[in-house]
Amino acid sequence: MDRNLQPGTTPLLEVEAVKKFFPIHAGLLRRHVGDVKAVDEVSFTIERGQTLGLVGESGCGKTTLGRLIAGAYRATGGTVRLSDQNGGQIVLGSLKRAELRTYLPKVQMIFQDPYSSLNPRRTVKQIIEDPLICLTKMGSDERNERILELLEVVGLDRRHAERYPHAFSGGQRQRIGIARALTVNPSLIVCDEAVSALDVSVQGQIINLLMDLREEHGLAYLFVSHDLGVVKHISDRIAVMYVGKLVEIASSEQLFRTPKHPYTEALLSAVPRPDPTASVDAPILKGDVADPADRPTGCAFHPRCKYAQSICINEEPPLVDIGKKGERHLAACHFAEELDLSGIID
Repeated sequence: MDRNLQPGTTPLLEVEAVKKFFPIHAGLLRRHVGDVKAVDEVSFTIERGQTLGLVGESGCGKTTLGRLIAGAYRATGGTVRLSDQNGGQIVLGSLKRAELRTYLPKVQMIFQDPYSSLNPRRTVKQIIEDPLICLTKMGSDERNERILELLEVVGLDRRHAERYPHAFSGGQRQRIGIARALTVNPSLIVCDEAVSALDVSVQGQIINLLMDLREEHGLAYLFVSHDLGVVKHISDRIAVMYVGKLVEIASSEQLFRTPKHPYTEALLSAVPRPDPTASVDAPILKGDVADPADRPTGCAFHPRCKYAQSICINEEPPLVDIGKKGERHLAACHFAEELDLSGIID
């Protein structure tokens, strides 16, 4: 069973049929000629204290989905619902700009690049203080104490508060970004490639910090990454995204051992093995991600799939639960229950 998952309880986050289309305009009159379907009919839930990993190639819509949930983008369609501590729900799409103050403190974001996500003209104290000024009613002394406390929580020294970002390494800058995300006591943090720009040794330190914070503060994460090895280490469940749609969702162990979608199998085939003599039978992923402005008919993955048949070209497969023994395992493949796909067994 997933971490902190209790049958019958309301999930912390419910994403239902969410879409985000970016219009394409052309010509002198800037006529609307199409849409980039960055996120298309995506649905999933995240429980309190749980980490959902979101993986896929660059351009599949992972970051757009994360920013939708964080409130940085307004969805074209669908619903994002967040449960509050009183048992009520906040529906993101129905909130006016002024009402976002009820949502934003509960969902914060850690950005990919620790160099460009911190304002070089502001001190660490000012950077961390901004959310407190915008989203809380704390006084100056209370804010100062909160800032110094957070610096210690993320492994930095209190004296670092008066320094500027250029004085820190990449790992230290990401710790500052984590401290900024924690300022308003969020329930959910969207981690957008939070360790991909860091050295491998530093990645491990930041991942361990995030896991410790999850345990201490009961946080939930949407962990966006292209690194399946990192995602497996931190995630309870993993969702695989391809051209704006989810093609598979399962527990971390299920997805690695018994993938049910050919795209997942191809992604797993690229994960480095600790044994250099081990044979790799899974297909190496070839070709490029399909154009979200001109998706292939049927299953969008069929031009790259060695298992594709005529039905894959003509009919789009739904995301259905094919799990056994009460374990939820969703896959969007016409042959998900027939194919014997290669996973990774520890």
